[in-house]
This record gives sequence, C-alpha cells and structure tokens, in this order.
Amino acid sequence: MNWLVEVAIRLVEALFVVGAAGSALVILLTTIEDLETLFGSDESDGKPTTPDAS
Repeated sequence: MNWLVEVAIRLVEALFVVGAAGSALVILLTTIEDLETLFGSDESDGKPTTPDAS
C-alpha cells in the first residue's frame, strides 16, 4: 500500500511540473505577441482585412 501512495505522489508531482511548464510557455508566447503588437511588427500593420469578392 505504501508503494501505491509513493507512485501517486510522483504522478501528481509530474502533473504539476507539466502544468507549470505549460503555463510558463503560454505566458512567454503571449508576452512576445503583445510586444510585437505594441512595437508595430504585426504582419497586418493595423489594416483591416477584407474578404475576397470571388
């Protein structure tokens, strides 16, 4: 029974690490995107896109 608790603890620790790494990645990517928007290196240059009239 003791080994089952140890395995469960390791599983929860692994899930925590994966979740923290995922959250850090989302924060990093969002920060980069926000900085690109603020400093004007957005690909659309602020121009609205119009649908094709085909």
